[in-house]
Amino acid sequence: MPIQQKVIEAVNKNRGKIINGLLIVGGTYLAYRFGKKIIGDISKNAAQSQADDKPSVRQAMNFRSGLNPSGVSWLISTDGTNEKLIFDTARSITDLDEVSKNYKDLYQSNLLDDLQRELSSDDYSKLLTIVSSNPKKSTKNGSAPPVQFAKKSNLVVAKKEVTIRKTPDASNHGAFYEMFSENNIIRKAKAGEFIGYATGKQHFDEVNNVKFIEVGYVVNGEKAPSNLRSMNKKKYIFWVSSSSTYVDIFEYYKPMFDRYPESIKLTPWMKPLDFFEGGDKSVKGMSFSRLLTLSHSQVLDEKFKVIAHVSPNTLLGSLIMTLDTGKGRFYKFKTVDNTERWVNANHIKIQEQ
Repeated sequence: MPIQQKVIEAVNKNRGKIINGLLIVGGTYLAYRFGKKIIGDISKNAAQSQADDKPSVRQAMNFRSGLNPSGVSWLISTDGTNEKLIFDTARSITDLDEVSKNYKDLYQSNLLDDLQRELSSDDYSKLLTIVSSNPKKSTKNGSAPPVQFAKKSNLVVAKKEVTIRKTPDASNHGAFYEMFSENNIIRKAKAGEFIGYATGKQHFDEVNNVKFIEVGYVVNGEKAPSNLRSMNKKKYIFWVSSSSTYVDIFEYYKPMFDRYPESIKLTPWMKPLDFFEGGDKSVKGMSFSRLLTLSHSQVLDEKFKVIAHVSPNTLLGSLIMTLDTGKGRFYKFKTVDNTERWVNANHIKIQEQ
């Protein structure tokens, strides 16, 4: 008997079993799809019911409106994108993980995947910068702290010519054709120039994709050039790009002096903003007694574990206290960012100021 005829007879003989099997498979698939939809609807309804009480739910819904303006889910890839709504929403987010979870409950879709697909790579990067640098960003559940473009009291030097501005807006570049537009440019800092001290404030100009830091200083007339002595206690505050292309940022004077020797001429009279308020009488907000390393030294944490190695002639910070353990003497000091550390007193010289 031909093989084809045998196959036909076998199929006819087992037709009922095959049909029953297909029905079972089809029924199982439909049940799975139906069950998944029910679970999805329950999660969606639960999330929507919290919209008035949970900012993260409203933020998830706003993101969806920006990604899918028509509201018709199957048109999400073709109905355009409201970038303004998306960026406005991003500025208010303090917990992106929670927003992503609510988005998943509402729309059974991954928020970051949808954002990455609908936004350009530049816009997606801008969005992440806005969220990650929000000073109110939540750190619960092990989330990373807000990104700082520069810590308060960091020393800022122009790596190349950089624009100093009144506001954190890079729209104006000082071109001749912009002479009648609003100009927030103060001046251009020269390459190698010490600009001042970061205040801790920052802003991301997403329109021009520039990360700004606020920088300032107060004039110490006693040490200032003769033409600036009348400006004693006058404060200057401005904004500058924090890009590593344009500025170098330091925690301590010595590394800055080593790289930019000319800056040593400016720091005696360009002092941190709180210099005359009891904040900085020596090194960037520190008290009168400062610690200077005499040799290669180890910096210790609160458990006296080594966390850093520093070279000779490095200013560590302000002296807080002395501890004699019987086996050795240690100095406790405060760093520029107000972190308390320890160092072996044998390697340190105290400078009174």
